[in-house]
Amino acid sequence: MSASRREFLGKLAAAVAGVAGAGAASMPAPVQAAQPHGQPQDAAALPPSTLPARRLGRTGATLPVLALGGFHLGAAADEKAARTLVETALEEGVRFFDSAESYQDGRSERWLGAAIASLGVRKDVWLMTKTHSPADRSAESARRHLAGSLERLRTDRLDLWQLHAVASPEDVDRAFAVGGAMEYILEQQAAGVVRCVGVTGHADPAANLRALEHFDRGMRFDVMQLPINPIDAHTARSFQKQVLPALVERDLGVLAMKTNAGGALSKQAVCTVEECLRYALGLPVALVVSGMETPEQVRKNAATVRQPPLDEAQREGLLARIAGRAGDDLEWYKAK
Repeated sequence: MSASRREFLGKLAAAVAGVAGAGAASMPAPVQAAQPHGQPQDAAALPPSTLPARRLGRTGATLPVLALGGFHLGAAADEKAARTLVETALEEGVRFFDSAESYQDGRSERWLGAAIASLGVRKDVWLMTKTHSPADRSAESARRHLAGSLERLRTDRLDLWQLHAVASPEDVDRAFAVGGAMEYILEQQAAGVVRCVGVTGHADPAANLRALEHFDRGMRFDVMQLPINPIDAHTARSFQKQVLPALVERDLGVLAMKTNAGGALSKQAVCTVEECLRYALGLPVALVVSGMETPEQVRKNAATVRQPPLDEAQREGLLARIAGRAGDDLEWYKAK
């Protein structure tokens, strides 16, 4: 074991002890990690996460409820800053790391892959990335993306690979057609290169619902990632109202994203980051993918998700308080 890894594990163990000693919530069961990916035989496992954990739908996996968003990781000042984000996330109990081949032309994946490899923690974490080519939803496009993602992430398989950013029912139909990207995604799952597969969509609930129509016809995926935040509940294109119940009915793993509407809710004083996170976790979601730009934000969000989620009365109170602020300008990523 390298000195740098030994030093990191010692630091991590101290952080875990500190959280436990401070009266954190009861420790969840150890995270069900991915299978080993060529790890050294003497690589010590990470300690159990100190974050609450939830079941990821039909996958059966149990994961801590906070994930590190990959877009903000790739937007860090430099690779050293990105690695510090990864290290801080691990110290706080994060075991799920998000990325996409389209983030900063692959830089997010490169920096994430380098950090995970140098720390020797690949077998203890989930790596998720996504394939995105709206002008070309073909199997060949997905094949190119997967090859590049595996190389940049320095791994031989993914824990979750998703069809990224479906924008309309027609877009979904192209991806799910014979010879489309989803056909290849499912083939790679059957081949064991990809453990779980999913679909992400933040523009229009109709696109996500069309994906579920294909699910019902037999193209079975495991996870869906979608916007969940207090303002979404007030809008005509509400993912919470239109899509979330259908996911729960099918026992799909729900990944909540844009819990702060891309930063708009806190920046415009609609509600706080803490309220957004606790609101999302008060709903039937498995985990929150959060874009965190600094170690301080990582620590603060980890502390927040260790608190109880908002209960129904608290959620309704928050929704009533912000009702007058609802508007399309707050959710710029939705299709107009």
